[in-house]
Amino acid sequence: MDASGFITLMGSVSATLKNPPFQSLVTDGSISQGELDGTRSDLAAVYATLNKTPRDKIEAMVAQFNEQLMGHLDKIVDGWGSDTLGAFQQAQILAGYVTTIMAKSGLRE
Repeated sequence: MDASGFITLMGSVSATLKNPPFQSLVTDGSISQGELDGTRSDLAAVYATLNKTPRDKIEAMVAQFNEQLMGHLDKIVDGWGSDTLGAFQQAQILAGYVTTIMAKSGLRE
C-alpha cells in the first residue's frame, strides 16, 4: 500500500462508521453513543491529519507498518457486511494503532 491508498482507506473507514448499521449498534445496546462518536471523531482526526501531511512522511510510515495496517484494515472490511460489531471493534483498534504509529513517525494532529 502507498500513502494515497492508505489515506483513501482511512477515509473510507471513517465514512463507513457514519452508516446506519453502526448507529444500530447503539440502538441495540452493543455500544454507547459516546463510544461510537469518539471512534468516529478519532478516525476523522486521523484522516484530516493525513490529508495535511506531506506524502513522503506517510510513505515512510506505511512502508514501516504496512503489514500491521493491512491486517487491521482487512478485518474491518471483512466485517462490514457480516459482523458490524466486530468491524466496529477493529475500527477502534485501528484508530488507536494508527494514532500511535503516527506519533512515533512524528505526524501530529
